[in-house]
Amino acid sequence: MKDLNVINYLNKNNIEIPKNIKISTVDIPSYENKSQRIKEVKDQQKHANMKFTFSNPDYSGLGDKFTWAESCIIISYNYGEIYSTNISTSTGKGSIARFAIDDYYKPIKKFIEKLKDHFDTLDLRTQEFIDSPSHYDRLFFEGSGLGWQGKSSMMLSPSIGPWQLIGNLYVEMKFETPVAKSYSCGNCNMCQISCPTGALDNEYKIDSRKCISYWLQSPEIIPHEIRTKIANRFYGCDDCLTSCPPGQNKFISLKQTKEVDLEKIINMDKDNLISKFEWFYVPQRNGDYLKRNAIIALANNPDENSHELFIKLLDSDSDIIRLYSIWALWRIGMLDKVNEESFIKKEVSSDVKKEFERLKK
Repeated sequence: MKDLNVINYLNKNNIEIPKNIKISTVDIPSYENKSQRIKEVKDQQKHANMKFTFSNPDYSGLGDKFTWAESCIIISYNYGEIYSTNISTSTGKGSIARFAIDDYYKPIKKFIEKLKDHFDTLDLRTQEFIDSPSHYDRLFFEGSGLGWQGKSSMMLSPSIGPWQLIGNLYVEMKFETPVAKSYSCGNCNMCQISCPTGALDNEYKIDSRKCISYWLQSPEIIPHEIRTKIANRFYGCDDCLTSCPPGQNKFISLKQTKEVDLEKIINMDKDNLISKFEWFYVPQRNGDYLKRNAIIALANNPDENSHELFIKLLDSDSDIIRLYSIWALWRIGMLDKVNEESFIKKEVSSDVKKEFERLKK
């Protein structure tokens, strides 16, 4: 069988490529291996304590995972045409990063399932990887001709920029190799300039220890210097994406800002909170971590009644909630509202006690 152009093949077989999805292919064996690159980041501790592809770099970074595979189809979904912003300016409100407004992996999953069903009818093997710790999803992106790695470490495409998610489907069929293309960021470093914490000081590498998006998904105690930089972000940070010239969109309007009521988030049942944002990555699926994010965001963007909520939260049965409520009162200049004698007497968490002792100095 001659090599096939994957788009022509799908058209011939009446498999529609959905709007906002782009596809390409790479040959297998590809001889691509990013394992060493992943290990270097891990060795330098720039992954912080992130697991995901760092758990098993020898496998996640390996391109040639299956001896039976002849091609890998790379699927990119552009969610950048969701014209809302992540900029919320109202007191008491928090912002959600554009990449997290909805589960944008759903279109990729649906399309890949359609492809798998087709190849199943031909008795051909397939294996998909979608947001998987077992596969470095950008492994084949540049080789497929879909775009390039930006200085933000994000994968960029012409007219789309970084507003895309990537899936991979290994298949037991040979598709033709795309014509190589050459893209680059040139002298542009807008993402580096825009990062509020300096997480992108080194081109093409991200220091997760400074990344706001990382910390808002981490179970660790968030450093004080990061908390203030979080501002009123409830989940995620888009600054390196919104600043990228290829991804800027003239249709984005502040009138379409997606924001959340932070007090309502804090007062929600934590299991209901997980259900409401089921596509978020939340440590241990514990809604208290989302409440933690909301407490930090509200302390950075309080309304006139926020202090009353923070004081009430000191009686929470969650160590996480009490710790960040103490910080929130300090942040708004009301730590003196805490009755030190009674608070320390009943407090059982050493972490919460340490937080209080540090802040009262």
